[in-house]
Amino acid sequence: MTRDDGHVVSESRAAVVKLLKARGAKTRRGHLRIPVGDLFWYVDPRAEGVGRNAYLVLEVGCWTPEAAPEPDGGAVDCPLLVDVPLGDLIADTTALLDRITAIGDLATLGKRLDEFPGALVDRSLAPLIGR
Repeated sequence: MTRDDGHVVSESRAAVVKLLKARGAKTRRGHLRIPVGDLFWYVDPRAEGVGRNAYLVLEVGCWTPEAAPEPDGGAVDCPLLVDVPLGDLIADTTALLDRITAIGDLATLGKRLDEFPGALVDRSLAPLIGR
């Protein structure tokens, strides 16, 4: 699937990374990570599709030291993983950031997990969030 709205994936990625960094994301082992309370949110922009006009997806992971070793591979190695497609690059990224920066502990994550449709929850994390 490719975009037909004039966005080029490299430009889209640069704009999204700039916003993520402006909102507190720091590079850790080559991945963007946002510490929030007791949790660490990993957000990795990924092209979905082929070519310059591919869609951008945010691969979002949540890690806590209580659930698993620190992820080496970014979001994909986190005990919670979800893909967030970006229709409107800035608005959708901002909405995601608003959501994850309001979740800084396991209890809140368990209560708000339904805000991440399609999220994969590892068995190491599930009992910690009441699942």
